Amino acid sequence: MPVRTKGYTMKKVLSGVVATLLLAGSLQAATTTIDPIEMDFAKMNQYFNSLMEQHLNTSALNNINYPRTDIQDTPKEMIIKFDLAGVKKENIKLSINDDKILTIEGEKKEAKEKRSTNFIRKEIFYGSFKKMIKLPDNVEIDKLDTKYDDGILTVIIPKKEIKEPKAKIIPIK
Repeated sequence: MPVRTKGYTMKKVLSGVVATLLLAGSLQAATTTIDPIEMDFAKMNQYFNSLMEQHLNTSALNNINYPRTDIQDTPKEMIIKFDLAGVKKENIKLSINDDKILTIEGEKKEAKEKRSTNFIRKEIFYGSFKKMIKLPDNVEIDKLDTKYDDGILTVIIPKKEIKEPKAKIIPIK
């Protein structure tokens, strides 16, 4: 038996509400203007998204901040720690160039016998990684020291004292 509300059935009430919403929507659609600048931004956004999908696979996105890094700057030295849990020492390459850019790169390999596709969530990173850190000018790269212990690579770089250039005051005549 239909539910009645002051002489109206629920079906009539709902059909009236739907008709009102459709009419309001068509009026709004008729008065909406199309902004050519918004259309251009939408096209650029679509193009950018397609580029991202084509050129960045999920492993590249997952390792964007790998390895996690702590950098301490003390008066005497810089201490940089890299979290490399599960990465073998022989799979890590550490280098520094003349511009004082420290580069760490390597690969974290997944055990092949334990590979499975029944994951509900998979957050552990496996694959190649590379990270570059610009060092300040006052570090002594020739005295750099490293230590790899329990998945943490520690790089200690002593600092040299930079003497501020003294300005000679020139009298104005």
